[in-house]
Amino acid sequence: MVYGCGNSCVKFLFFFVNLLICIFGALIFGFSLWANLDQNFGSHLADFVRKVDGSNPIHIDEIAKYQASLWILVGVGALLFFVGFLGCCGAACESSILLGLFFFIVLILTVIELGATIFAMSNKSRFLDAVKQVMVETSKSEEQRKNIKPIQDLLKCCGATASTKHLYISDYLCEDPNQVDCFNRISHMVESSGEVILVIGFILVAIEVLSLLFSCILCRASREVRYAGYYA
Repeated sequence: MVYGCGNSCVKFLFFFVNLLICIFGALIFGFSLWANLDQNFGSHLADFVRKVDGSNPIHIDEIAKYQASLWILVGVGALLFFVGFLGCCGAACESSILLGLFFFIVLILTVIELGATIFAMSNKSRFLDAVKQVMVETSKSEEQRKNIKPIQDLLKCCGATASTKHLYISDYLCEDPNQVDCFNRISHMVESSGEVILVIGFILVAIEVLSLLFSCILCRASREVRYAGYYA
């Protein structure tokens, strides 16, 4: 057991910080899944792009890169939940091995999380541009316009873009002509989820830095107690 008021405070703060890491890890996991717009949308969008714009791999790559960065955040969120639990156990048991393992894993995850968050946010506009280009492409013929039906049914939208919406209405492809166009629906979902992930991500990084500092202090304090007992 660590001695001293300062070390005891650090121990309880470390436990509390790791509890926050558990919570925010779960939030990152949940909102990153939400940002992927659910599994059905991902598969519908991939099929839609291949049918409409299969000859142009650039748009497919941009969409795939953005979604891949979000799946990385899903994995990081799940690992952070586990690591937060590991940190709580390390604080309770005052195990220098668990604390050292915790420090190493959190340091790596912090770097990965920062990289994935920055990559996802910087590629968000490219992702939306690629989606819009494909949406415009699909409006060029009646046969291609039918390909957007699964996305319309899933997202409750009408038409590919605002400027081509009338084509889908005239082809009787919209259940409700008053619904917003699909590109605006997708854009709103991506922007909303992106803002939430960005805020949670940077709050979590600040918490992780504190946990790294506290783990070093607690690990040193537990070693000092062990050595003091050995030489006593």
